[in-house]
Amino acid sequence: METNQQFLNAVYNAIGQRRDSYLELGMALAASDHVASAVALSESALYRREFSSVYETLREVKIDEAALLQANLAVLGDHCETLDGYEVYSGDSTFIKRSHAATLPARTMKRLRTGELVYGHETYWTVRLAEQHTSWTVVAMVTRMANASVTAMAAQQMQHIDGYNDQAKLLVLDAGHGQAVLAGYQACCHTDIVMRLKSGQVFRHAPSAYQGRGRPRKHGERFKLTADVPAPNEQTTLTFKGRTLRVSAWHNLHYMHYSDIHGVILKLEFLNPDGTPLFNKPIWLFSTAKTAKPETLARAYLWRSAHELTFRFLKQHLGLTTCQSPNLTCCDNWYQLVALAMNLLLSLKPQLTNTTPPWYPRARHKTVSQRRAQKQALAFLLKVSTPTKPPQPAGKAPGRPMGYHPPPRTRHPVTRKSPKRRKACPTCPFKAAV
Repeated sequence: METNQQFLNAVYNAIGQRRDSYLELGMALAASDHVASAVALSESALYRREFSSVYETLREVKIDEAALLQANLAVLGDHCETLDGYEVYSGDSTFIKRSHAATLPARTMKRLRTGELVYGHETYWTVRLAEQHTSWTVVAMVTRMANASVTAMAAQQMQHIDGYNDQAKLLVLDAGHGQAVLAGYQACCHTDIVMRLKSGQVFRHAPSAYQGRGRPRKHGERFKLTADVPAPNEQTTLTFKGRTLRVSAWHNLHYMHYSDIHGVILKLEFLNPDGTPLFNKPIWLFSTAKTAKPETLARAYLWRSAHELTFRFLKQHLGLTTCQSPNLTCCDNWYQLVALAMNLLLSLKPQLTNTTPPWYPRARHKTVSQRRAQKQALAFLLKVSTPTKPPQPAGKAPGRPMGYHPPPRTRHPVTRKSPKRRKACPTCPFKAAV
């Protein structure tokens, strides 16, 4: 049995109610050249039901998340590369703007880098990185963040990934995550963290040997992430995409509030041909994988750029932001549907060829890109044997009763994750009381 058929069967068994319609929606989404809306998927030849079934399916489908995680990683794990024996995962969040949906509950606010204040849903995605030189990834888990922080969601999903198998794993995180993610790391047995740090943070060395008097010390000397740092314990140079990369490592360091978790600090610097730094600021990393090579940890973090490219593909070509339903359940199931379509494309990849139109330049890469796989998916999925059953005639619906007038939808306030700060008085020199 081919990988795509194994994946379709595994996903079909992980879905309870509305499984036939939901799986056909995922296939139609994976093969759509342009996703105008969720209802527009009913025009696909892969979806054999009426357009009215689309939002009924998104509202009523039941998904077993544990079985879906097993289907995503067990079937598609063979298509993913490892890095020195480590399975490399990445965790990050993306914001889905719904600024004008006043009747949509659980909206949060976020200020973008441009200064714009937007409202909508923030979702957290954990993916497994598949190929080092492409942007292919396997979406392992996706969760809408209600009141939880990015750090709390990373710790929660890391524990789910850790319990999947006994293989050594690396979870790569960006600088938006805090040190509280180590609380979730303490419950893991097979997963280590590679997390980017903001400059200026302070760590502690291991304390000196106990002298026999008083309480044993927990912390040693301070280690601040600045330009004036002591000589590294280890330093190596490697080549990454044609650039020289210098990796410096300091061992046996820990956070102030997590003195029992020791790790390694890495400093990544891209160099000019004359040996000077290419950029003004280096990349600082903290990792709990003390036995891993520094170059392995550096490559694992630089590989994380595939996660950002995945977000771009999901929004531009798989319609991550096109579901405009005011129903919260429909939105959650739509995010899962987009992840299903993404993984389905990866399962089709071994059977596809990297063919481009004659007016395109010659392909520089031998592998099939995500967009090329999406363009070829329709012709391939029409021939694939799927476990879905054809729709059965159900007669006419009773419709709306005579005299029924639906009440207006309830408007929901925007949820604030942090307390509102009091503004200082512009005329007096005193600060506002907290």
